[in-house]
Amino acid sequence: MVKMVDNVLENHWDFKLPVDPIKIAERMGVIVICDENLASNISGQFFYEGDLPTIRYNPKEHPLRQRFTIAHELGHFSLGHPGGYRDNARSFFLQPQGLDAHERAANRFAASLLMPEIAIYKLIEKLPKLDVSTLANAFQVSEMALHYRLKNLGIV
Repeated sequence: MVKMVDNVLENHWDFKLPVDPIKIAERMGVIVICDENLASNISGQFFYEGDLPTIRYNPKEHPLRQRFTIAHELGHFSLGHPGGYRDNARSFFLQPQGLDAHERAANRFAASLLMPEIAIYKLIEKLPKLDVSTLANAFQVSEMALHYRLKNLGIV
């Protein structure tokens, strides 16, 4: 999966922070729709409208949640999961063992996309000490998401 994310970043990222998951999705041919009609308990969806891969996300959620949702749904597409995913807060906040393999993989994809390993190390080099709040702000992710990413990389 790391190679898959690295390939997506190499081919579709402009190397600016924060990573823009909408731009990346659109460069990959995925339609991204801000859908005010999504139920309040739905963060986002990935499905095919005809042959067109489509992500819908809920604009009523916090902007950081929206970014993670879009990256998560893009993960379903990039990892070749069949369309028809509807994700809610449970998909993101359950302990990993409580999620199915596709949801865990989409979460890992989203974290790796929004917080590229190379960018994490470059930013850490510039900081006098590891500061989760500063890093989370640079990547425009929650401190919790950043903490999990740092933990998975073996940094904390």
